[in-house]
Amino acid sequence: MRKNVFPILAIAFLIASCKGSADKKVPEIAADYCKCFEKLEKEMSDESKKLFTAAGNAADPTKTLEEELLKLDEETQGKVGIELMSLGELEDESSEMGSCIKGVEKKYGKQYTLDEKKFANNIIKELEAKPGCSFTASLMKVGLKVEESKK
Repeated sequence: MRKNVFPILAIAFLIASCKGSADKKVPEIAADYCKCFEKLEKEMSDESKKLFTAAGNAADPTKTLEEELLKLDEETQGKVGIELMSLGELEDESSEMGSCIKGVEKKYGKQYTLDEKKFANNIIKELEAKPGCSFTASLMKVGLKVEESKK
């Protein structure tokens, strides 16, 4: 299970890599990220979405993901496990999602922010406010919290 969480860290690194006047472009950046995850957001089961929402709101997202997954029946665990494995595409630049994320990274790569944590939280707030982007926001929350726990 832990292995499946780490591709999410790619999102955290992408947010942190934005250098320039990024703070002024939060709505635009969030919209571009949301487009990258649009297909995934539509295809993910409600169980997976609930799992990541719970993890994104928890102090220890990895532990919460594991605990919430264990609460599901066996069939649902298998289904969610397969969906979680699909998140590995985030790191694969040749995949549709990975390519899109890399494109967003290149587009805003020269932008900077004085407070990366505040910037990332602003991106998440923007995603939460956009219809069809809540799962993307949850993924980013989990990625950021896991990354912060490593510091």
